[in-house]
Amino acid sequence: MRKSGIIIATICLTFMGLVDDINAEETAFDMDAELKAVSAFVWRGRTLNEDPCIQPSFTVGYGGFSANVWGSWNVTSVSNSWQSSRIDISVDYRYVLGNHIIRPGFTAFMYHVDPQGKADDTYECFVNYTYDTFLLPSVTLYYDLSEIDGLFLTMSVAHSFTLIKDKMAMDLKLQVDGADKKFSNSLFKYPDVETRPEFLQESPSFVDMTAMISLPVTIGKNGILTPALKYIMLLDAITKDVVDANGQDANIFVYSLAYSMTF
Repeated sequence: MRKSGIIIATICLTFMGLVDDINAEETAFDMDAELKAVSAFVWRGRTLNEDPCIQPSFTVGYGGFSANVWGSWNVTSVSNSWQSSRIDISVDYRYVLGNHIIRPGFTAFMYHVDPQGKADDTYECFVNYTYDTFLLPSVTLYYDLSEIDGLFLTMSVAHSFTLIKDKMAMDLKLQVDGADKKFSNSLFKYPDVETRPEFLQESPSFVDMTAMISLPVTIGKNGILTPALKYIMLLDAITKDVVDANGQDANIFVYSLAYSMTF
């Protein structure tokens, strides 16, 4: 697994060095800010908070590079606030070759509400590949550089329908996630797993599937208001058993409302 991590990290660093390919007309700053309210916080198939959360985001782009700061804050009091309240800081580089889009990057996960000192910040390297064609097929491979030392994979297709020209659209997306056994056993953990070895993954598995519909509406010149609905369904039998044993639902609807502005 360490060798896999080294390979992926090398790929990230290699593509991040492609600065010379940025065209002069692309070297302008662009910024995007978003404020989103969600009914629950679900991350990679795992429900971190079943109650509402506020999730702001801010992105700055220059040429092919971009940097993003994203956060999640609990609206209600929850026992696992150290897991569900965090700030993610990401940097990536977007390299385009015809219809092929390659985006390597790095993310730091910082836990900002941790009164008992349970959480350590973690770090991740990723490579995304998207083919710019019908259904926009995309795959992203993540490698955790911290204690997990594991791989997580997302595969998705998406399509947008224009409902009102230059005003309103309907976006559809279907995503399937997978993970190796290290990532799965860390993400979906039974507290007393030593006594229940059947809750341990022994091989890679498909973790979950997410179906999403959103209706972005243009507000003014730079604003977009987006109501959205997601349905997240766990696919792996062992993962379902762990979630059920922990007293959570294996499947969940998540609705959200976001307002974003570009600058």
